Amino acid sequence: MTRPAPRPLAIFDLDGTLALIEHRLHFIATRPKRWDRFFRACVDDAPNPPVIELARTLALDAGWEVWIWSGRSDAVRGETEAWLATHLGLNLPMRMRRAGDHQADVELKESWLLALPPEERARLRFIVDDRASVVAMWRSHGVTCLQCAPGEF
Repeated sequence: MTRPAPRPLAIFDLDGTLALIEHRLHFIATRPKRWDRFFRACVDDAPNPPVIELARTLALDAGWEVWIWSGRSDAVRGETEAWLATHLGLNLPMRMRRAGDHQADVELKESWLLALPPEERARLRFIVDDRASVVAMWRSHGVTCLQCAPGEF
C-alpha cells in the first residue's frame, strides 16, 4: 500500500500581506515606536482581496496546507483570530510573536524557518510576504517568496 503524497505547504504573512495596514503605520513611523498601539489597531485592517483569495483557493480548492506566520504580537491573538474568521473564513495554523519579544521580524521568521523539521520544509512550496528584508531572507534560504507589496517599514 502506498502512502498519499504529503500536501504542499504555503505560508502567508499577515500584516501588509493578508491585511492592509496603512492606516496604522503612523504608530511606528517615528521614535519611539508605539508597537502596542500598532498591534491593537489591527481590528480596523482591511483585507487584501487578491492575497485572501489566493490563500482560500490553495486551502479549499487545491488541497494545500496553508499556515500564517506573523510578526504581530500574540497579545492580540483574539483580535487576530476574529479578523481572520471575518475576512478569511478559515481556521488556519498561525504562529505569532510572543508578547514582549522585540527582535526584528527577519530574525524571528528566520528562526521559525530554521526550526522547521525537514519533512515540513520539503512540503514548503512558497511564502507570501511584503517586507523587503524578510523577502530577501526567505530567498537567501532557497525559499520561493512571492512579494505582494513593497514593504519597507
